[in-house]
Amino acid sequence: MNQQTYLHVQENKKYTAHLAGNVLTVTGSEMGTEIPATASEGQAATFNVEESADKIQLLSKNATAGSSLVAMEHLFTHKPDLKAIALNQQSVVRADFYQNPSLWCAYGTQNVKPEQWMYSGNVYHPIRPQQKPGELLYSRYIPSIGKTLSFRVMDVERDLKTFHFWHNQPYVNEFWELAKPEAELKEYIEKGLADLHSIPTFVEFDGVPVGYFEMYWTLEDRLGPYYESEAFDRGFHLLIGNMDYLGFKNTDAILKSATHYLFLEEPRTRKIMAEPRSDNQRIIRYVETFSAWKKLKEFDFPHKRAALLECRRERFFMGNFL
Repeated sequence: MNQQTYLHVQENKKYTAHLAGNVLTVTGSEMGTEIPATASEGQAATFNVEESADKIQLLSKNATAGSSLVAMEHLFTHKPDLKAIALNQQSVVRADFYQNPSLWCAYGTQNVKPEQWMYSGNVYHPIRPQQKPGELLYSRYIPSIGKTLSFRVMDVERDLKTFHFWHNQPYVNEFWELAKPEAELKEYIEKGLADLHSIPTFVEFDGVPVGYFEMYWTLEDRLGPYYESEAFDRGFHLLIGNMDYLGFKNTDAILKSATHYLFLEEPRTRKIMAEPRSDNQRIIRYVETFSAWKKLKEFDFPHKRAALLECRRERFFMGNFL
């Protein structure tokens, strides 16, 4: 835990946190050049760390908001049993800290607009925002895998060949049934980018494409009529296409980060849903280990027998899964 680099997404700035003894130093960097993390030229933010059984006290006179958040992230990330941090006598508990979007999420409470509604697909629903191709949505360092995970909106020209390769692997096609030519998959991606109810994204580890994450609003989705869907419920489909990154630890990192992102991106989202095929034992077994998620029932889509999975905001954040 001596040194780690973090991306502050909303500042679009990298910070390096270094702990030596009881002194934590946080230095900002921009365009590959080290810059002070404070307004005082030539200085980094320094924190004196005083640790007790379940709480850490940080003391600093020269920290900015960004460097303070990074200091807390460094300690919470590397101390999974730590319950709270007091910064200059103001206490922050773990569950509250991980509901602050500014470090990891490009969108958050400052982007929330008054609800405007529209009618489409035989249902009234809020007008949804649209992200730009290639846009970074979320980034967070994951200590369990030692990598920075990110979600970014797909870019057709950049991502089509990788997307095509993944879908033409038998273990992916078994559940997705999209082993199609590039031209057809290009249309699929372009349709997803134009459709406000869904966002096609790539999952990356340290900038390496790992998988495909398709998030959607359930109210206007085909899933909406099969349960009591609410205005800001989210759902997703996921595949890990890069075979070098299969395995429990990577799947765990992706699904916990996906859940985190969807709750951060829209603070009015209370539930996240998933509807994998009921015989997809890899996902069903995983949910049994991630207790924020519950299997509610099985039901029949026109094209498949599905399991309905639910994650509630309070179960996720109060369960300390990050």
